Amino acid sequence: MERISSLSWKTAVLAALAGVGIGAGVGLILNANIGSDTVTVFQDGLHCQLHISYGQASRLYNLVLIAAAFLTARNYFGAGTVISALVTGFAIDGTVALTGSLIAGFTLPGRLLVFLLGQMVYAFSLAMLIRCQLGMNGLDSLLHAAQARLGISYSILRWGADLALTVLGCLAGGIAGVGTVISIVTTGPLIHRFQRGRRTESCSN
Repeated sequence: MERISSLSWKTAVLAALAGVGIGAGVGLILNANIGSDTVTVFQDGLHCQLHISYGQASRLYNLVLIAAAFLTARNYFGAGTVISALVTGFAIDGTVALTGSLIAGFTLPGRLLVFLLGQMVYAFSLAMLIRCQLGMNGLDSLLHAAQARLGISYSILRWGADLALTVLGCLAGGIAGVGTVISIVTTGPLIHRFQRGRRTESCSN
């Protein structure tokens, strides 16, 4: 009973940390202002269309994908899927508020470095959910389920999803830029690279 309780607490803490990392990465990317990552471009479109904060747009996006993952990709769904999604939106709003005035004075090279840092934190945190087997985020749950059923590599599916999210986000009013192109090219490979290695043992023990 103690072991189950311990693992449950570890799962909750790791998932929350991953959610904070995802939100912090997105917040840095937004404040870099050279084009958001692909998911954030879509969420930016929701933000524009529904007149809600970035964090609220993130929570709405995650809620829809969590429901879809629960119905169609339960093998990849877990407590981490829900916990990280609940935390991410608040972490986005907090990071945007805390770092916005500082990053606003940066020149383009500085903004590019902030974007790259945000992209690395974002991809690492997504990979953390996968690698520690906490339950993937909603999008990755759906993509891994599609990979298993269709035999198409995760990287290709991720590129396709990133492109679709970017186009839909731009049509809804989201802002894309050079950072978006970097994100489309690097997000899938970075997640794949970060999640390599020992899985459950390195995260839960």
